[in-house]
Amino acid sequence: MIQIDAACPAIAAAFRKRNVRSVRARGGAAKDPMFRRRGSSFDLKSIREYQYFDDPRAIDWRLYGRSDRAYVKEFYDEANERVALAVDASASIALVDQDEYRSCVASLAYLLTALGMGVTLWFYGAGGLSPRLALRKRSDMAGLLERLQSLELRGSGDSRKAYQAIRSRGGERRIIMLSDFHEENLRLSPPPGGLLALIRFRVPLERLAAVGGELELNDPESGARIIQAWDEAERRAWWAAEKDREARLASMGPKARYYCQDPGLERESLYWDLLERLYA
Repeated sequence: MIQIDAACPAIAAAFRKRNVRSVRARGGAAKDPMFRRRGSSFDLKSIREYQYFDDPRAIDWRLYGRSDRAYVKEFYDEANERVALAVDASASIALVDQDEYRSCVASLAYLLTALGMGVTLWFYGAGGLSPRLALRKRSDMAGLLERLQSLELRGSGDSRKAYQAIRSRGGERRIIMLSDFHEENLRLSPPPGGLLALIRFRVPLERLAAVGGELELNDPESGARIIQAWDEAERRAWWAAEKDREARLASMGPKARYYCQDPGLERESLYWDLLERLYA
C-alpha cells in the first residue's frame, strides 16, 4: 500500500515557517520598466504600494476602492516555482522495493504541494515520456496515489532522453529524478540557475545470489536470460564498477545532488536535505 511517509507533515510544518524562496518572482529583467513582467501563478508573493514603473493593469482596484490608495499584487512566476518529478517506470525498476519507491514519489509530491511549490510529474519507460500530471495543492494527491497504485512498469527507460525531453517541454528549472540509473556513462547537466537531484533506488546484486558458482538472471527490460559467473573475482569487479557509477552520479556539478537509497534506508534526511536546497 502506498503511504505518505509519517515524518512528512512535521517536515512540511517546519518549512512553512520559512519565508526564503529559491526562485524570485520574474520581472526585474524586463527591458521596459513600465511593463515589467510579473508572475501569474496561484502563489501570492506580496502586496505593496503602486510604483511609477509598475504596469497600471496590475493595480488591485478592490483594494483601491477600500483604501483610496493604489496597490499591486506580486506573484511567484508559476513556471519557475514548479518542481518537476521524473519517475522511472521501466521494467528494471520493478526489482526495487515498490512500497519504498512509490511512497518516496508520493511523499515528495506531498511535501512540495504542501509548501506551495507545485509539481509537474512525468513517468518515463515504455513509450517514452508520459503526459505530465500537474499537482498544485494537496487535494490533488488522491489522483497521484491512484496513478502510482496502478502504475505498470514496462519496457526500457532512458534517463538521459527523458531528462532532455522534460527540459524541452517544461519551464521548470528544478528537477528531481527517481530511477535505478543503470545506464552506462550517464551524465546530466543541471538546468541553468536551477537544481538537479538524482535519487537512485539501488538493488545490491549480492542480495540476489551467494558468491560461488553461476548467477542466472532475466534482464527485466530486454527479457534476455543472463548466466553470469559469480565468484570472488567477479564480485570485486562488480563492486569496482558500482563505485565508479556512484562517483559519476555524484559529480555532476555544484547544482546537482545525488542520493542513494538502499533497501530499508530511512528517507527523512533525504527530504530535509532536498528542501534545504530548494529554499537555499
